Amino acid sequence: MKYNFLFTDLWPYALIALFFLFCNLFKPKYSSKIIYLILFIFSALRYDIGWDYTAYVSEIESGYDSIMNSRFEILNKYIFLIGSYLNFYPIVFAIYSFLMLRIIYYSINKYSVNPLLSWLVFYSMPLFFFASLSTIRQSLAMILVFYSYKYVIEKKQIIFFAIIFIATLFHTSAIVGVLLFPIMIFPIGKITNIILFLGSFFIGEVIITFINATDFFLLSKIQTYLRLGQAEPELINYLYYAFGIFNLLFYNKLVKLNSQNMFIITIINFGLVLLNLLSAEPITSLRISAIFLMFLIYLVPYYVLIFNKRSSKLVSNILVSGFLSLSFFYIFLYINGYKNGVLDKVSFLPYKFWFNHF
Repeated sequence: MKYNFLFTDLWPYALIALFFLFCNLFKPKYSSKIIYLILFIFSALRYDIGWDYTAYVSEIESGYDSIMNSRFEILNKYIFLIGSYLNFYPIVFAIYSFLMLRIIYYSINKYSVNPLLSWLVFYSMPLFFFASLSTIRQSLAMILVFYSYKYVIEKKQIIFFAIIFIATLFHTSAIVGVLLFPIMIFPIGKITNIILFLGSFFIGEVIITFINATDFFLLSKIQTYLRLGQAEPELINYLYYAFGIFNLLFYNKLVKLNSQNMFIITIINFGLVLLNLLSAEPITSLRISAIFLMFLIYLVPYYVLIFNKRSSKLVSNILVSGFLSLSFFYIFLYINGYKNGVLDKVSFLPYKFWFNHF
C-alpha cells in the first residue's frame, strides 16, 4: 500500500524534540535519564520502523533450524531464538534497544561534559540512532566498540580486546575497532591528521583495488559490499567533512580544554579517512567509518567551551536547534526520496506500535 505523508505523522519525532528542548531549557537533574527512557520507549515499541525490521521479524518467526543456519553472527542467533521460543518477536527489538541505549547512557554520563548535547549528537546524526533502527546488529557492534574506549584509556588491554571480540559476534565489521588501540598508543598531532585527511581523497581507488584483489578473510565482508557496484559519494559525507574540518581548525583549543581530545579528534579523523578510502561503495564507507565517527558524541560538547562564557549559552542553543533541525531534515530526505520513487519506503514513517500488529 502506498504511503501518503501527513505532517501529523511526525508526532513521535516532534515529541522527542520537545523533550530535548525541555531538558535544554530547564536542565532537570535527570535529563540524561529522561532522554534515555524516551528513546528506549520509542525504539522498543516500534513496528516496521527501519529498513530491515520486517526481514528480522520473518527470520525470528522462521524457527530454530532456519535461525541457526542463517548468515547472522552467533550472538544475534541466540537473541533471535529468544523471540522465536517465546513466539514474541518484539522482545528481540527491545533487547537490542536496551543494550544499545544503556551502553550509550553509561558512556555519555561517564565521559561527556554536556550529556544533553552528546545525546543530541547520537540522536540527530544520520549514522547513529536512526541507523540503529535498521542495522540493529551492526549498530550494537559499533556501540560496543565505542564502549571499549573506556578500557583503552584505563590501559586494560585484555578487557578491551575481549569487548572487540564480543562486538564481532554481533557484526564482523567491529573487527576494525582494534585500530583504536594503536591510535591511542601512538598519538599523532594536528599536521599529521591534516595530511591523512587530505591524502585520503586521492588514494581511495588504490585501496578499493587492493581489497578486491586480496583473499584475506577479514576483508571478505567488505568485498561482498564492493561487488554490489560503485556509486557516487553520498551527501551525508559532506556533513561529516564539516565536523572534521572544524575539529582541525580548532584543534589547539579543543586539546587545551582536555588533552584526551587529541585522541578523540584523531579517531574521528580516522573515520573520515576510511570514509574516503572506501568511498567507491557508500554502504561500506558509511558503516565502517561510523564506528569512529561516533566519537563526535564526546567531542561536540566541547565546541561550546571554545567560546567565552558570554557566547557559550548562545552557541549551546544554536547547536541544540541545529541538531534537532538536522534530525527532521534527515527524515524529510527519506520522505522526498519516497515521493520521487527513489525509495520503496520512508523507513521512519508512519510510526506504528507493535501491539497493534501482533
